[in-house]
Amino acid sequence: MYTILSAPGTRTTALGATLLANKTSASFRVWAPHASGVTVLLQPASSTPQSSFTLQPDVANSPYWSADIDGVAAGHLYQFAIQNKGGDPFDPGGLPLLRADPCARQVTSSDPKLPAIVVDPGTFQFQSPFQTPQFQNFIIYQSQVGSFAGKNDGLTVITDVNGSTASFSDCGTKLDYIRSLNFNAIQFLPNGEYRGSEGEAYNPTNYYAPELLYGSPDDLRTLIDACHQRGLAVFFDAVYNHMDTVDNLWQFDGNNDHRTDASDATTGGGIYFSTVETGFGRRPDHDSPDVQRFFIDNAGMWFDEYHVDGLRFDSAVNFSSGGLYAIVNALVSKYPDKFIYAEDNDPNYIFQQIGFPAMWDMNSPFAFARAAAHRDLSQVQSLITRLGFPTAWSAIRYLLGSHDQIFNQWEFDNGSRTWVWDKPGASDLRENRYFIELIGGPVTGRQNWYALAQARMGWALNVAAPGTPLLFMGSEIHHYGYWNPSLDPFGDHRFDWSIAGDPTGLAMRNMVGDVNNVRWNNPALRSDNGPSLPHLDTNNNVLAFVRWDNFGNVVLTVVNLSDNQWSSPNYGVNIGGIGDSWEEIFNSQSPQYGGWDDSGNYLANLVVQSDSRLYIRLPQWSVLMFRKQ
Repeated sequence: MYTILSAPGTRTTALGATLLANKTSASFRVWAPHASGVTVLLQPASSTPQSSFTLQPDVANSPYWSADIDGVAAGHLYQFAIQNKGGDPFDPGGLPLLRADPCARQVTSSDPKLPAIVVDPGTFQFQSPFQTPQFQNFIIYQSQVGSFAGKNDGLTVITDVNGSTASFSDCGTKLDYIRSLNFNAIQFLPNGEYRGSEGEAYNPTNYYAPELLYGSPDDLRTLIDACHQRGLAVFFDAVYNHMDTVDNLWQFDGNNDHRTDASDATTGGGIYFSTVETGFGRRPDHDSPDVQRFFIDNAGMWFDEYHVDGLRFDSAVNFSSGGLYAIVNALVSKYPDKFIYAEDNDPNYIFQQIGFPAMWDMNSPFAFARAAAHRDLSQVQSLITRLGFPTAWSAIRYLLGSHDQIFNQWEFDNGSRTWVWDKPGASDLRENRYFIELIGGPVTGRQNWYALAQARMGWALNVAAPGTPLLFMGSEIHHYGYWNPSLDPFGDHRFDWSIAGDPTGLAMRNMVGDVNNVRWNNPALRSDNGPSLPHLDTNNNVLAFVRWDNFGNVVLTVVNLSDNQWSSPNYGVNIGGIGDSWEEIFNSQSPQYGGWDDSGNYLANLVVQSDSRLYIRLPQWSVLMFRKQ
């Protein structure tokens, strides 16, 4: 059935299995520099015998092996058998090693010895002509596919001893919900194949293949296309900073160099790995041009074959600087319209040395939590500055927390015979919680007036301040507890749809949707101008800042970080511009959000008085926004 093509002139330089133009033959190509021989094992289906074909070096002594084979079609199974060359302590020889293709677009398991599937990415027809928005125009909703659907929503999802896991298709049923909140981008946690069926999916085993539990490559493409049809950009999480030391790429071609213990061959990961332990897994050998190419091609696959709009580089600090620079600059040069950003806390390194367009502001959730807990106005000031960030949008801020602040995991301690939180050095087991429980406590968070008001303040300030706003799923409904996609001793911590429409959840949803819309209706909040800070009242814990665009849109934001309340319009904001008229466009203490009637200045005629002050009603623990008329 299969035959080697005698004329390899159609051979692609792409790695993996690439169907050629006729769709009845394919090129197979793999990087195995320490191999003395490589074969590809092919079969039309798992029930049929395998056929073996020898790959040849591209040129003499090339580390890349390839062959063009006729008779191959999408859906056929394949795997490589790699003979290590032997001859030295780092290359032990031995029997051929069965390996899944590191660049396989679809796998049958995270087991590195089992076959992958030939995929034709060109057969899927995207329906949406979506264009990635300009970078200043994002409000991001962060979600994890496996835990976003299936709890108290009537959907039947995959269930095993570790819990329940939603699919790409299940997640697709929630897109209208996200869009109704006036977000225009989704950042998914990792979607690549990972070991096991539980966890956050930051333990990748197959970088090019979607997670099996979530669905097929075309299921993922369908989800992305559905996002685009609704005006939602799609960002993926790229975990290029560490690798799994159990599955797939460990000692891929039999080489066991890059050891952490020179005398122990089991500590050497071989061609894809460095010797650096990150705390999450072993660091890849980012300084290898071939490993760089592996990650550059992987990112390009998400952009070209899946139409993804951006990538978040997880834990940029755990790259070698030279390798990170090479990877990022190759991608930014080739894909200038894609939003490529880093998780890090050093703006000078990320922007000046590496060249990322944007970066997570990792201090932002802690700054706001300190502001709320300690009534610390200086923390609010830090959130409206642009120190170190080249543009307003280049700081991605998440004041109510991201997955990192809300994920919690417990382990059983045999010594104390109790379940303990697995975060070393933590002094407060409530540190990783949804914001309302961080402030209000694990029992009363959703009933705690202060926690609810401060959560509303957090997102409103996130939207009004410079930066790209990001909200983790569940924060928009005042979710209780913490997030964990797997069952733990204390229950099921996936997104709970039973509270999305209750009075508490609906009030926060109303506010999130409305304040997001304020950002869309006021380009000043997406402008690179300012901000200015005309009003700082440390006695009352109130500040006000102004943002503006170049076409006359000016927005004043007032933050009251205190119990002080002015129920009559007698609080003066020092704004200047005597005689200027202002209109209130948002009040986080409006009744539909959980506040009360007449808390703000709805429909009031607001004019700057002769003392250069704008006199307003100012509710306690609030964010108010005003537009200049």
